[in-house]
This record gives sequence, structure tokens and C-alpha cells, in this order.
Amino acid sequence: MKFFALSLAAVCTLAQAADVAAPDAAIAAQRAQERSAIAQQRAAITQQQAQNEAVCRQRFAVEDCLIEVRQQARTALAPLRARELELNSQERQERSQARQRAIAAKQAQVPAPMPLQTHTRRAAEQPDAQATERDVQAHERAQRQSARQASHAERTEREQQAEAQRRQQATQDWQDKHERAQARRERAQRNASERRGQPLPVPEGASPPEK
Repeated sequence: MKFFALSLAAVCTLAQAADVAAPDAAIAAQRAQERSAIAQQRAAITQQQAQNEAVCRQRFAVEDCLIEVRQQARTALAPLRARELELNSQERQERSQARQRAIAAKQAQVPAPMPLQTHTRRAAEQPDAQATERDVQAHERAQRQSARQASHAERTEREQQAEAQRRQQATQDWQDKHERAQARRERAQRNASERRGQPLPVPEGASPPEK
């Protein structure tokens, strides 16, 4: 029985559009539109899951049916979550690039020194060379610091996402295990009820009770 037949065509189309070179504002708008499409897909899957679970509760093997429905819902939600993680990664890269551009623009605003007269240029050449070297070194340090901060932020976010996924998977595994155990208990209770409804076996050599 197939419960979910939702298509991600709209999301994929928006994903392709977001990859085309465009101004930052247009990219942000496309990404927001794609997130909205993902939210609509997720809401539709969740609604369908609730309807399917309601159908399951009218059946004999309730727990087995619920496990199947929830597994299919997770399968349908997986590509949506993967695309959200990809969008988050793109935004992190854009923020890192924007910070680096801001640093470069700020450094470019430093006014160039006024030209010196011939008789003072020679005396100032050595200090100017040292100052230029210091500026270059400061610029390199700032770039390295910015790169380290961006790398640390990305690594932290990846670790947080991995931990969230691990906790979610652990919770789901526990729920599945609990549901399977409940299904086994229900089957055992049904079997016991059926056995209690049958007449006791007659011992070998004994006469059956008179009617």
C-alpha cells in the first residue's frame, strides 16, 4: 500500500533557479520562495500522514500499519530536510564572503599617503617601506582571522546539525522499537484470547465428559 505520492518538482525547479548567477537580493528572494515551497510540501506530508494513521486505527494490525505509514513519511521528508541543509550551507558561504568583502572595502578606504617632496622622499622611503609592510601583514592577519572565524562557524553549525539529526534518529529508533514491542504484545494477547476460547484437550486414556 503506497500512502505518499508527493512530488518535489516545484522544489527542484526553484533549486535550479537559485543556482543561476543573479544579484544578492534576487537570490535571497528565490531562496525564500524555495523555503516556502518546502514548508508547503512538509505540511502536505504531515497532513497525509495523519489521515493515513487514522485509516490504520480502523484496521486489525494497527501497530504494523502505523509503523509503515511513519516510515513512508520519513522517507518523503528526507529530501526536504537535505535541501534545507544545502540552503543553510549556501547562506553560510555568502555571509562569509560578505564579511571578507567588508574587510577588504574597509581596508581600501585607508587614504594613500601624500606625495613627498624630492628632498624629503629619500628620508621617508625606509619608514614608508616599513609601514607598507606592516599594512600588508595586518591585512593578511585580518584575512586569516576572518577565514578562521568563518570556518569555525561552519564547523559549529555542521556539528549542531549532525547532533540534532542523531537525536532525532535515536528518538525515532526508540519509537519504532516501542511500536514493534507493542505490536508483539497485542499479537500475543490475541493468540492467548483465541486459545482460551478453545476446549481443553482430553488426557490420553480418559473418557470424554458425558454430555
